[in-house]
Amino acid sequence: MAYSYWRVGVHFQPTEIVCVALQKTRFGRALRRWWQLPVPPDATESEYVIQLRRLRCELPRYHRLAVALPAAETLQKQLPIPQLSLRESEQLEWITSAIAQQLEMPAQALAFDYRETETNSYSVTAARRRDVERLEKRMAEAGLNLYTITPDACALQHFLPWLAPEQPGLRWHNGEQWLWATRSAWGCSPEPDPALLLCTTLSTPGAVFNPWFPLYQLQPPMPEKGDAFAIALALALGAD
Repeated sequence: MAYSYWRVGVHFQPTEIVCVALQKTRFGRALRRWWQLPVPPDATESEYVIQLRRLRCELPRYHRLAVALPAAETLQKQLPIPQLSLRESEQLEWITSAIAQQLEMPAQALAFDYRETETNSYSVTAARRRDVERLEKRMAEAGLNLYTITPDACALQHFLPWLAPEQPGLRWHNGEQWLWATRSAWGCSPEPDPALLLCTTLSTPGAVFNPWFPLYQLQPPMPEKGDAFAIALALALGAD
């Protein structure tokens, strides 16, 4: 069953919804389909759902869908791990209270995820709950099987296994700002700072790193602007 699932990445862009469907095979990941679904710049929720239903009609029953949340709409915080040993439920309660205080927002208005770091702290990524719930509702109304919601810059980390060890990370320009990811961090920036200049630029054609490179099998015809699919591809690669 694991091989039969299509892994689908969905990236909402200003004038279109960009989607990629991959499938695991014995030899690697194979491209099954790609879509560019147009939407107006001021699209309503119903217009998004209509286009996503077109996508659903062309997907198999068994699929896992990963969607991007703009990194600019998320916040990252580092919290020290408390000295006292806490049960999992107490740990979650403590992090919820601490992040709500730091952001000066009600806990019920936040959705967040966290992980322990090597520096004895929690790395917390938070977003407004209404933004997450809007995406969840959009996918549910379209009949899509939502698997995960990931900040777009964070999704770039799924390309890192294909980088040489000496390359610190990747960066990609979405037309407005730079999204970047290293093995330990990710984020977005209007202008590349000196640290970002060390990261490999992700684009096609003639790129230092081609986002389609991790796939062992492609299905022509391929899109003319392949780098526009970078985030959708990264999401599909991570939907395992």
